This record gives sequence, C-alpha cells and structure tokens, in this order.
Amino acid sequence: MLPNSPKTDLIASICADTPHWASHTLKAWDENDFRAKQPFVNEKYWSSQHSINVFEVVGTAHPDYQGMCWLEFLEKGKRMRQNLQLQQSNPIYYLDEAVKLPTMYYIEIDNSGWHINGDGNHRTCIARFMFQGLSKTMLHGVNVESYRTDQQAFNAFNRLRIAAAIKNLPWIIESKRKTISREDTAGWMRERYAVSICINDLKNGILEELSVVEAIERADKIERTTKSLLASITSLLSRKKGS
Repeated sequence: MLPNSPKTDLIASICADTPHWASHTLKAWDENDFRAKQPFVNEKYWSSQHSINVFEVVGTAHPDYQGMCWLEFLEKGKRMRQNLQLQQSNPIYYLDEAVKLPTMYYIEIDNSGWHINGDGNHRTCIARFMFQGLSKTMLHGVNVESYRTDQQAFNAFNRLRIAAAIKNLPWIIESKRKTISREDTAGWMRERYAVSICINDLKNGILEELSVVEAIERADKIERTTKSLLASITSLLSRKKGS
C-alpha cells in the first residue's frame, strides 16, 4: 500500500491501520452554483485565523483532486511527497494554533461542508490522517469563508422567472441586497443582508422592489392564473375531441 509515498511514521501508521473514510472521495466545489446563489446570500462570515474540524472537509475547488479518494490523494498529490517529509520533520506545525503559512483556505455555503479553496489541499489531507491517529479534530489558524442564503428569496426569484417566461411577460427580474449589519475586528467579519426582488416591467415602464413575502405572493398569483388558463384550454380541447 502507498508504494509511491515516502517512508515516514505517518505512512507506516496508515498502512497498519487505514481509516474507514480513506476511500471517501473529494467532492467538487460547484463554482457555478455558488455564483447563482451569491446574490441571495443573507449572511457572510470570514476569518483569517479560524479553527475547523478537518473531518468536516468534504471536497476541493482544485480540479486535479476532485473525485480522488483521500488515500489516493495522499499517494498521488503533486506535492504530497514534499509535504509528507515536512510533516515528518515538523509535526507540531499541524497542532500549533498560530496562523498557518502558507495560508490554508476553506469555503462553504449553507452547511454544505468545507471545501478547500486555494492553498491547503495537501496539508488538509495529511492533517486528516495525522489527526485520526492522535484522536484530534481541530486544525487551527486557517482562513475561512462561510455563507448563508435566503432560500425563500432564491426560490421566489426562480419561480417568478419561470412564470414570467411561461406567460411571455416582458419583465427583467433581479435580486437586490442591502447590508443591514456588520460586526468585525482584526481578522474576522460577519455581515448580514436583506434580500429583495426587483421586477422591471418593460411594457408598462414600472419598476417594483418586492420583499421576499411579496415576491412569493406574486409568484403564487401568476402560477394560479397560469394553471387556470391551462385547465381552461385542456377542458376546451377535451370537449372538441368528444364532439
């Protein structure tokens, strides 16, 4: 097992007792999905000196490592040999609470699990295997970005766009965010936002800004009239077919 890895104490311990999660694959960070949801974010948290549970890291933004299992990555990561040798010579680096240099970056949205989002892929993998043997979980001094979205606003926005398309309404529908609070000191920040939905009616020259509740009500109304129209058409076609 791991014939291409350097002969370090960590590799020896992994070969002797391979963790059950070693075969779990690294999920891909979906940047397109993140960009689609970003206009509906109602809370953002950032810290340059955070602590995370390395076993809650589920994936990476790095295309070369997406889909690999942790054990495969440990053996085949491009700079894994060098990083394993550094871990052997300085294991305290992983346990130290100081800010990690080079910076290790993580991102998550809506409790999707941490994804590595820059430097830190190899060190995260090593930390997982190392901490398994030490019965530890927390990796300190890392950079994190955490986002929460207003799911109701996101759903209302998509419902309005679909309903407007079905009814061929000349609307431009966009989201709008307003910062309502900010907390921060050196090394961390939390911002909260209010999300609204804007409808630009090109035919009538009307621009509306709807609250999330109002947007849901508008979507409900359009969908009801659409269903009623479809029901009427279906009934008419059925009568013609039967006559």
